[in-house]
Amino acid sequence: MSDDYEVFSLEKHKEYYVEPNDKFSHASKLHMVSILPSEIAKVALNFPISFVKKQQGGYQMVAILGLHTGSNVFIDNGHFDSVYIPQNISKYPFALANNEAGDIVMAIRTDALNVQGQGNALVNADGKPSDYLISKQRQLQSLAEQEVVSEQFVERLSELGLLTEQGFKFDLGDGNRKQISGLFSVDRDLLNTLSDEDMLLMQKNGMLEAIYSHLISLGQFQRLIDKSAKV
Repeated sequence: MSDDYEVFSLEKHKEYYVEPNDKFSHASKLHMVSILPSEIAKVALNFPISFVKKQQGGYQMVAILGLHTGSNVFIDNGHFDSVYIPQNISKYPFALANNEAGDIVMAIRTDALNVQGQGNALVNADGKPSDYLISKQRQLQSLAEQEVVSEQFVERLSELGLLTEQGFKFDLGDGNRKQISGLFSVDRDLLNTLSDEDMLLMQKNGMLEAIYSHLISLGQFQRLIDKSAKV
């Protein structure tokens, strides 16, 4: 667990408040963020979606927010300039983490807390979770469930051999052509070689719709380039 977070408890945090951060400026240094199958259609209308290799093996599905590490070009004057905000950003200031015993617990970012009564209370006067806290708990529970689905989705794409490296090239208008490596996408040609049985199964379980959303999202790379050129 990051040093910026601590394990949440009703007793420890009963006096604290969290001021809403609707601008999501905390994501200013994220150049990519993990996304979930349940939101892929909405993400595809705003960001390019790619797959990246994880250190522990396998792939992870991500929305690309910037062309350089530590730079989110969708942050404009401290505001996240997008109609849709990925869930792994909107969950702020909460996160799922592992405690010392290895259990998955709810954690909260310490610099988002205040005792001045600014924003939403975390705990009611009777010691029970506030409506705000309950909504965040439900969001995190849904995220945890969707993470399992996401892993199964990406693992199946890998098993079918559909993921190939993009070799994405771009020019920000300065005449210097650059390339980003390590981004993978579903190969349309390989997709078309799958058996009717595999295609039917993917249609029934929703994978095919998610794949097409991903492929459509690749057109958002031009928007990413245009925004990067203005930074």
